[in-house]
Amino acid sequence: MEHYVNIMLDSGFKAVFGKKQVAIDFINAALEGERVVKDLTYLDKEISPESMDERTIIFDLLCQDMDGAKFILEMQNCPQSYFFNRGFYYLCRMVSRQGEIGRSWQYDLLPVYGIYLLNFSLPEFSTWRTDVVLANEKTGMAFGKIKLKQIYLSFDLFDLCAEECVTSLENMIYVLKNMNLFDMSPFKEKNDAFCRLLDAANLKAMTPHERAVYDENLKNYRDWRNALEYAVEKGQRLASLQNAANFKRAGIDLAVISKCTGVSIEEIEKL
Repeated sequence: MEHYVNIMLDSGFKAVFGKKQVAIDFINAALEGERVVKDLTYLDKEISPESMDERTIIFDLLCQDMDGAKFILEMQNCPQSYFFNRGFYYLCRMVSRQGEIGRSWQYDLLPVYGIYLLNFSLPEFSTWRTDVVLANEKTGMAFGKIKLKQIYLSFDLFDLCAEECVTSLENMIYVLKNMNLFDMSPFKEKNDAFCRLLDAANLKAMTPHERAVYDENLKNYRDWRNALEYAVEKGQRLASLQNAANFKRAGIDLAVISKCTGVSIEEIEKL
């Protein structure tokens, strides 16, 4: 029986990061050594278009710290090859909203951060964490103070075990990725941040209505995963049969074809 939410679900994500101090802990872990957030204000997640032909944006979570810096927290479950462009577009929209009318405005832009949790990996990224900033192409140095930053966290590429986690963010990603499988609460003895995280994720803390919504999300998620896995398996099977047919036409020994493709000799003979 599960004790904690699955963070991949919309209702699970909101249950965890809807708790302000948990969101603060997570952002500080992601920006450790760069920025310290002391307090947050949740903002309207729906960003209206600036013109009739633009799209309305709805973030998973949008918040602002005491200094006016904006933070977008987003969970993306379904693989999207264009998600990097989407994440960059989100940040650009938040930057453009800072524009002020009048000649006196000196483009005093406040920082905008996008922290994206991905349940897949993008081909451009080779590690579980990838930070993207505006930088000098020749030197690789960022321009002055960070004004625009994307942080991509891939659960698919995160393979650290509990004993290998050192930083606060590594510990948090390990918990977020695996907590719906936990029978006990790891890391709670390390600091209060992990207590807050797991308390927010505790299924028993949900109201009956919240639990009903979560259970429906979980059912839909499992149905989607099963359909996806079936489609992948079917595609692989069709590819193996096609390869076996091509090898057979090339005159290759059936036993060799079977060994290379995993298709039985009986099936190859019928192709």
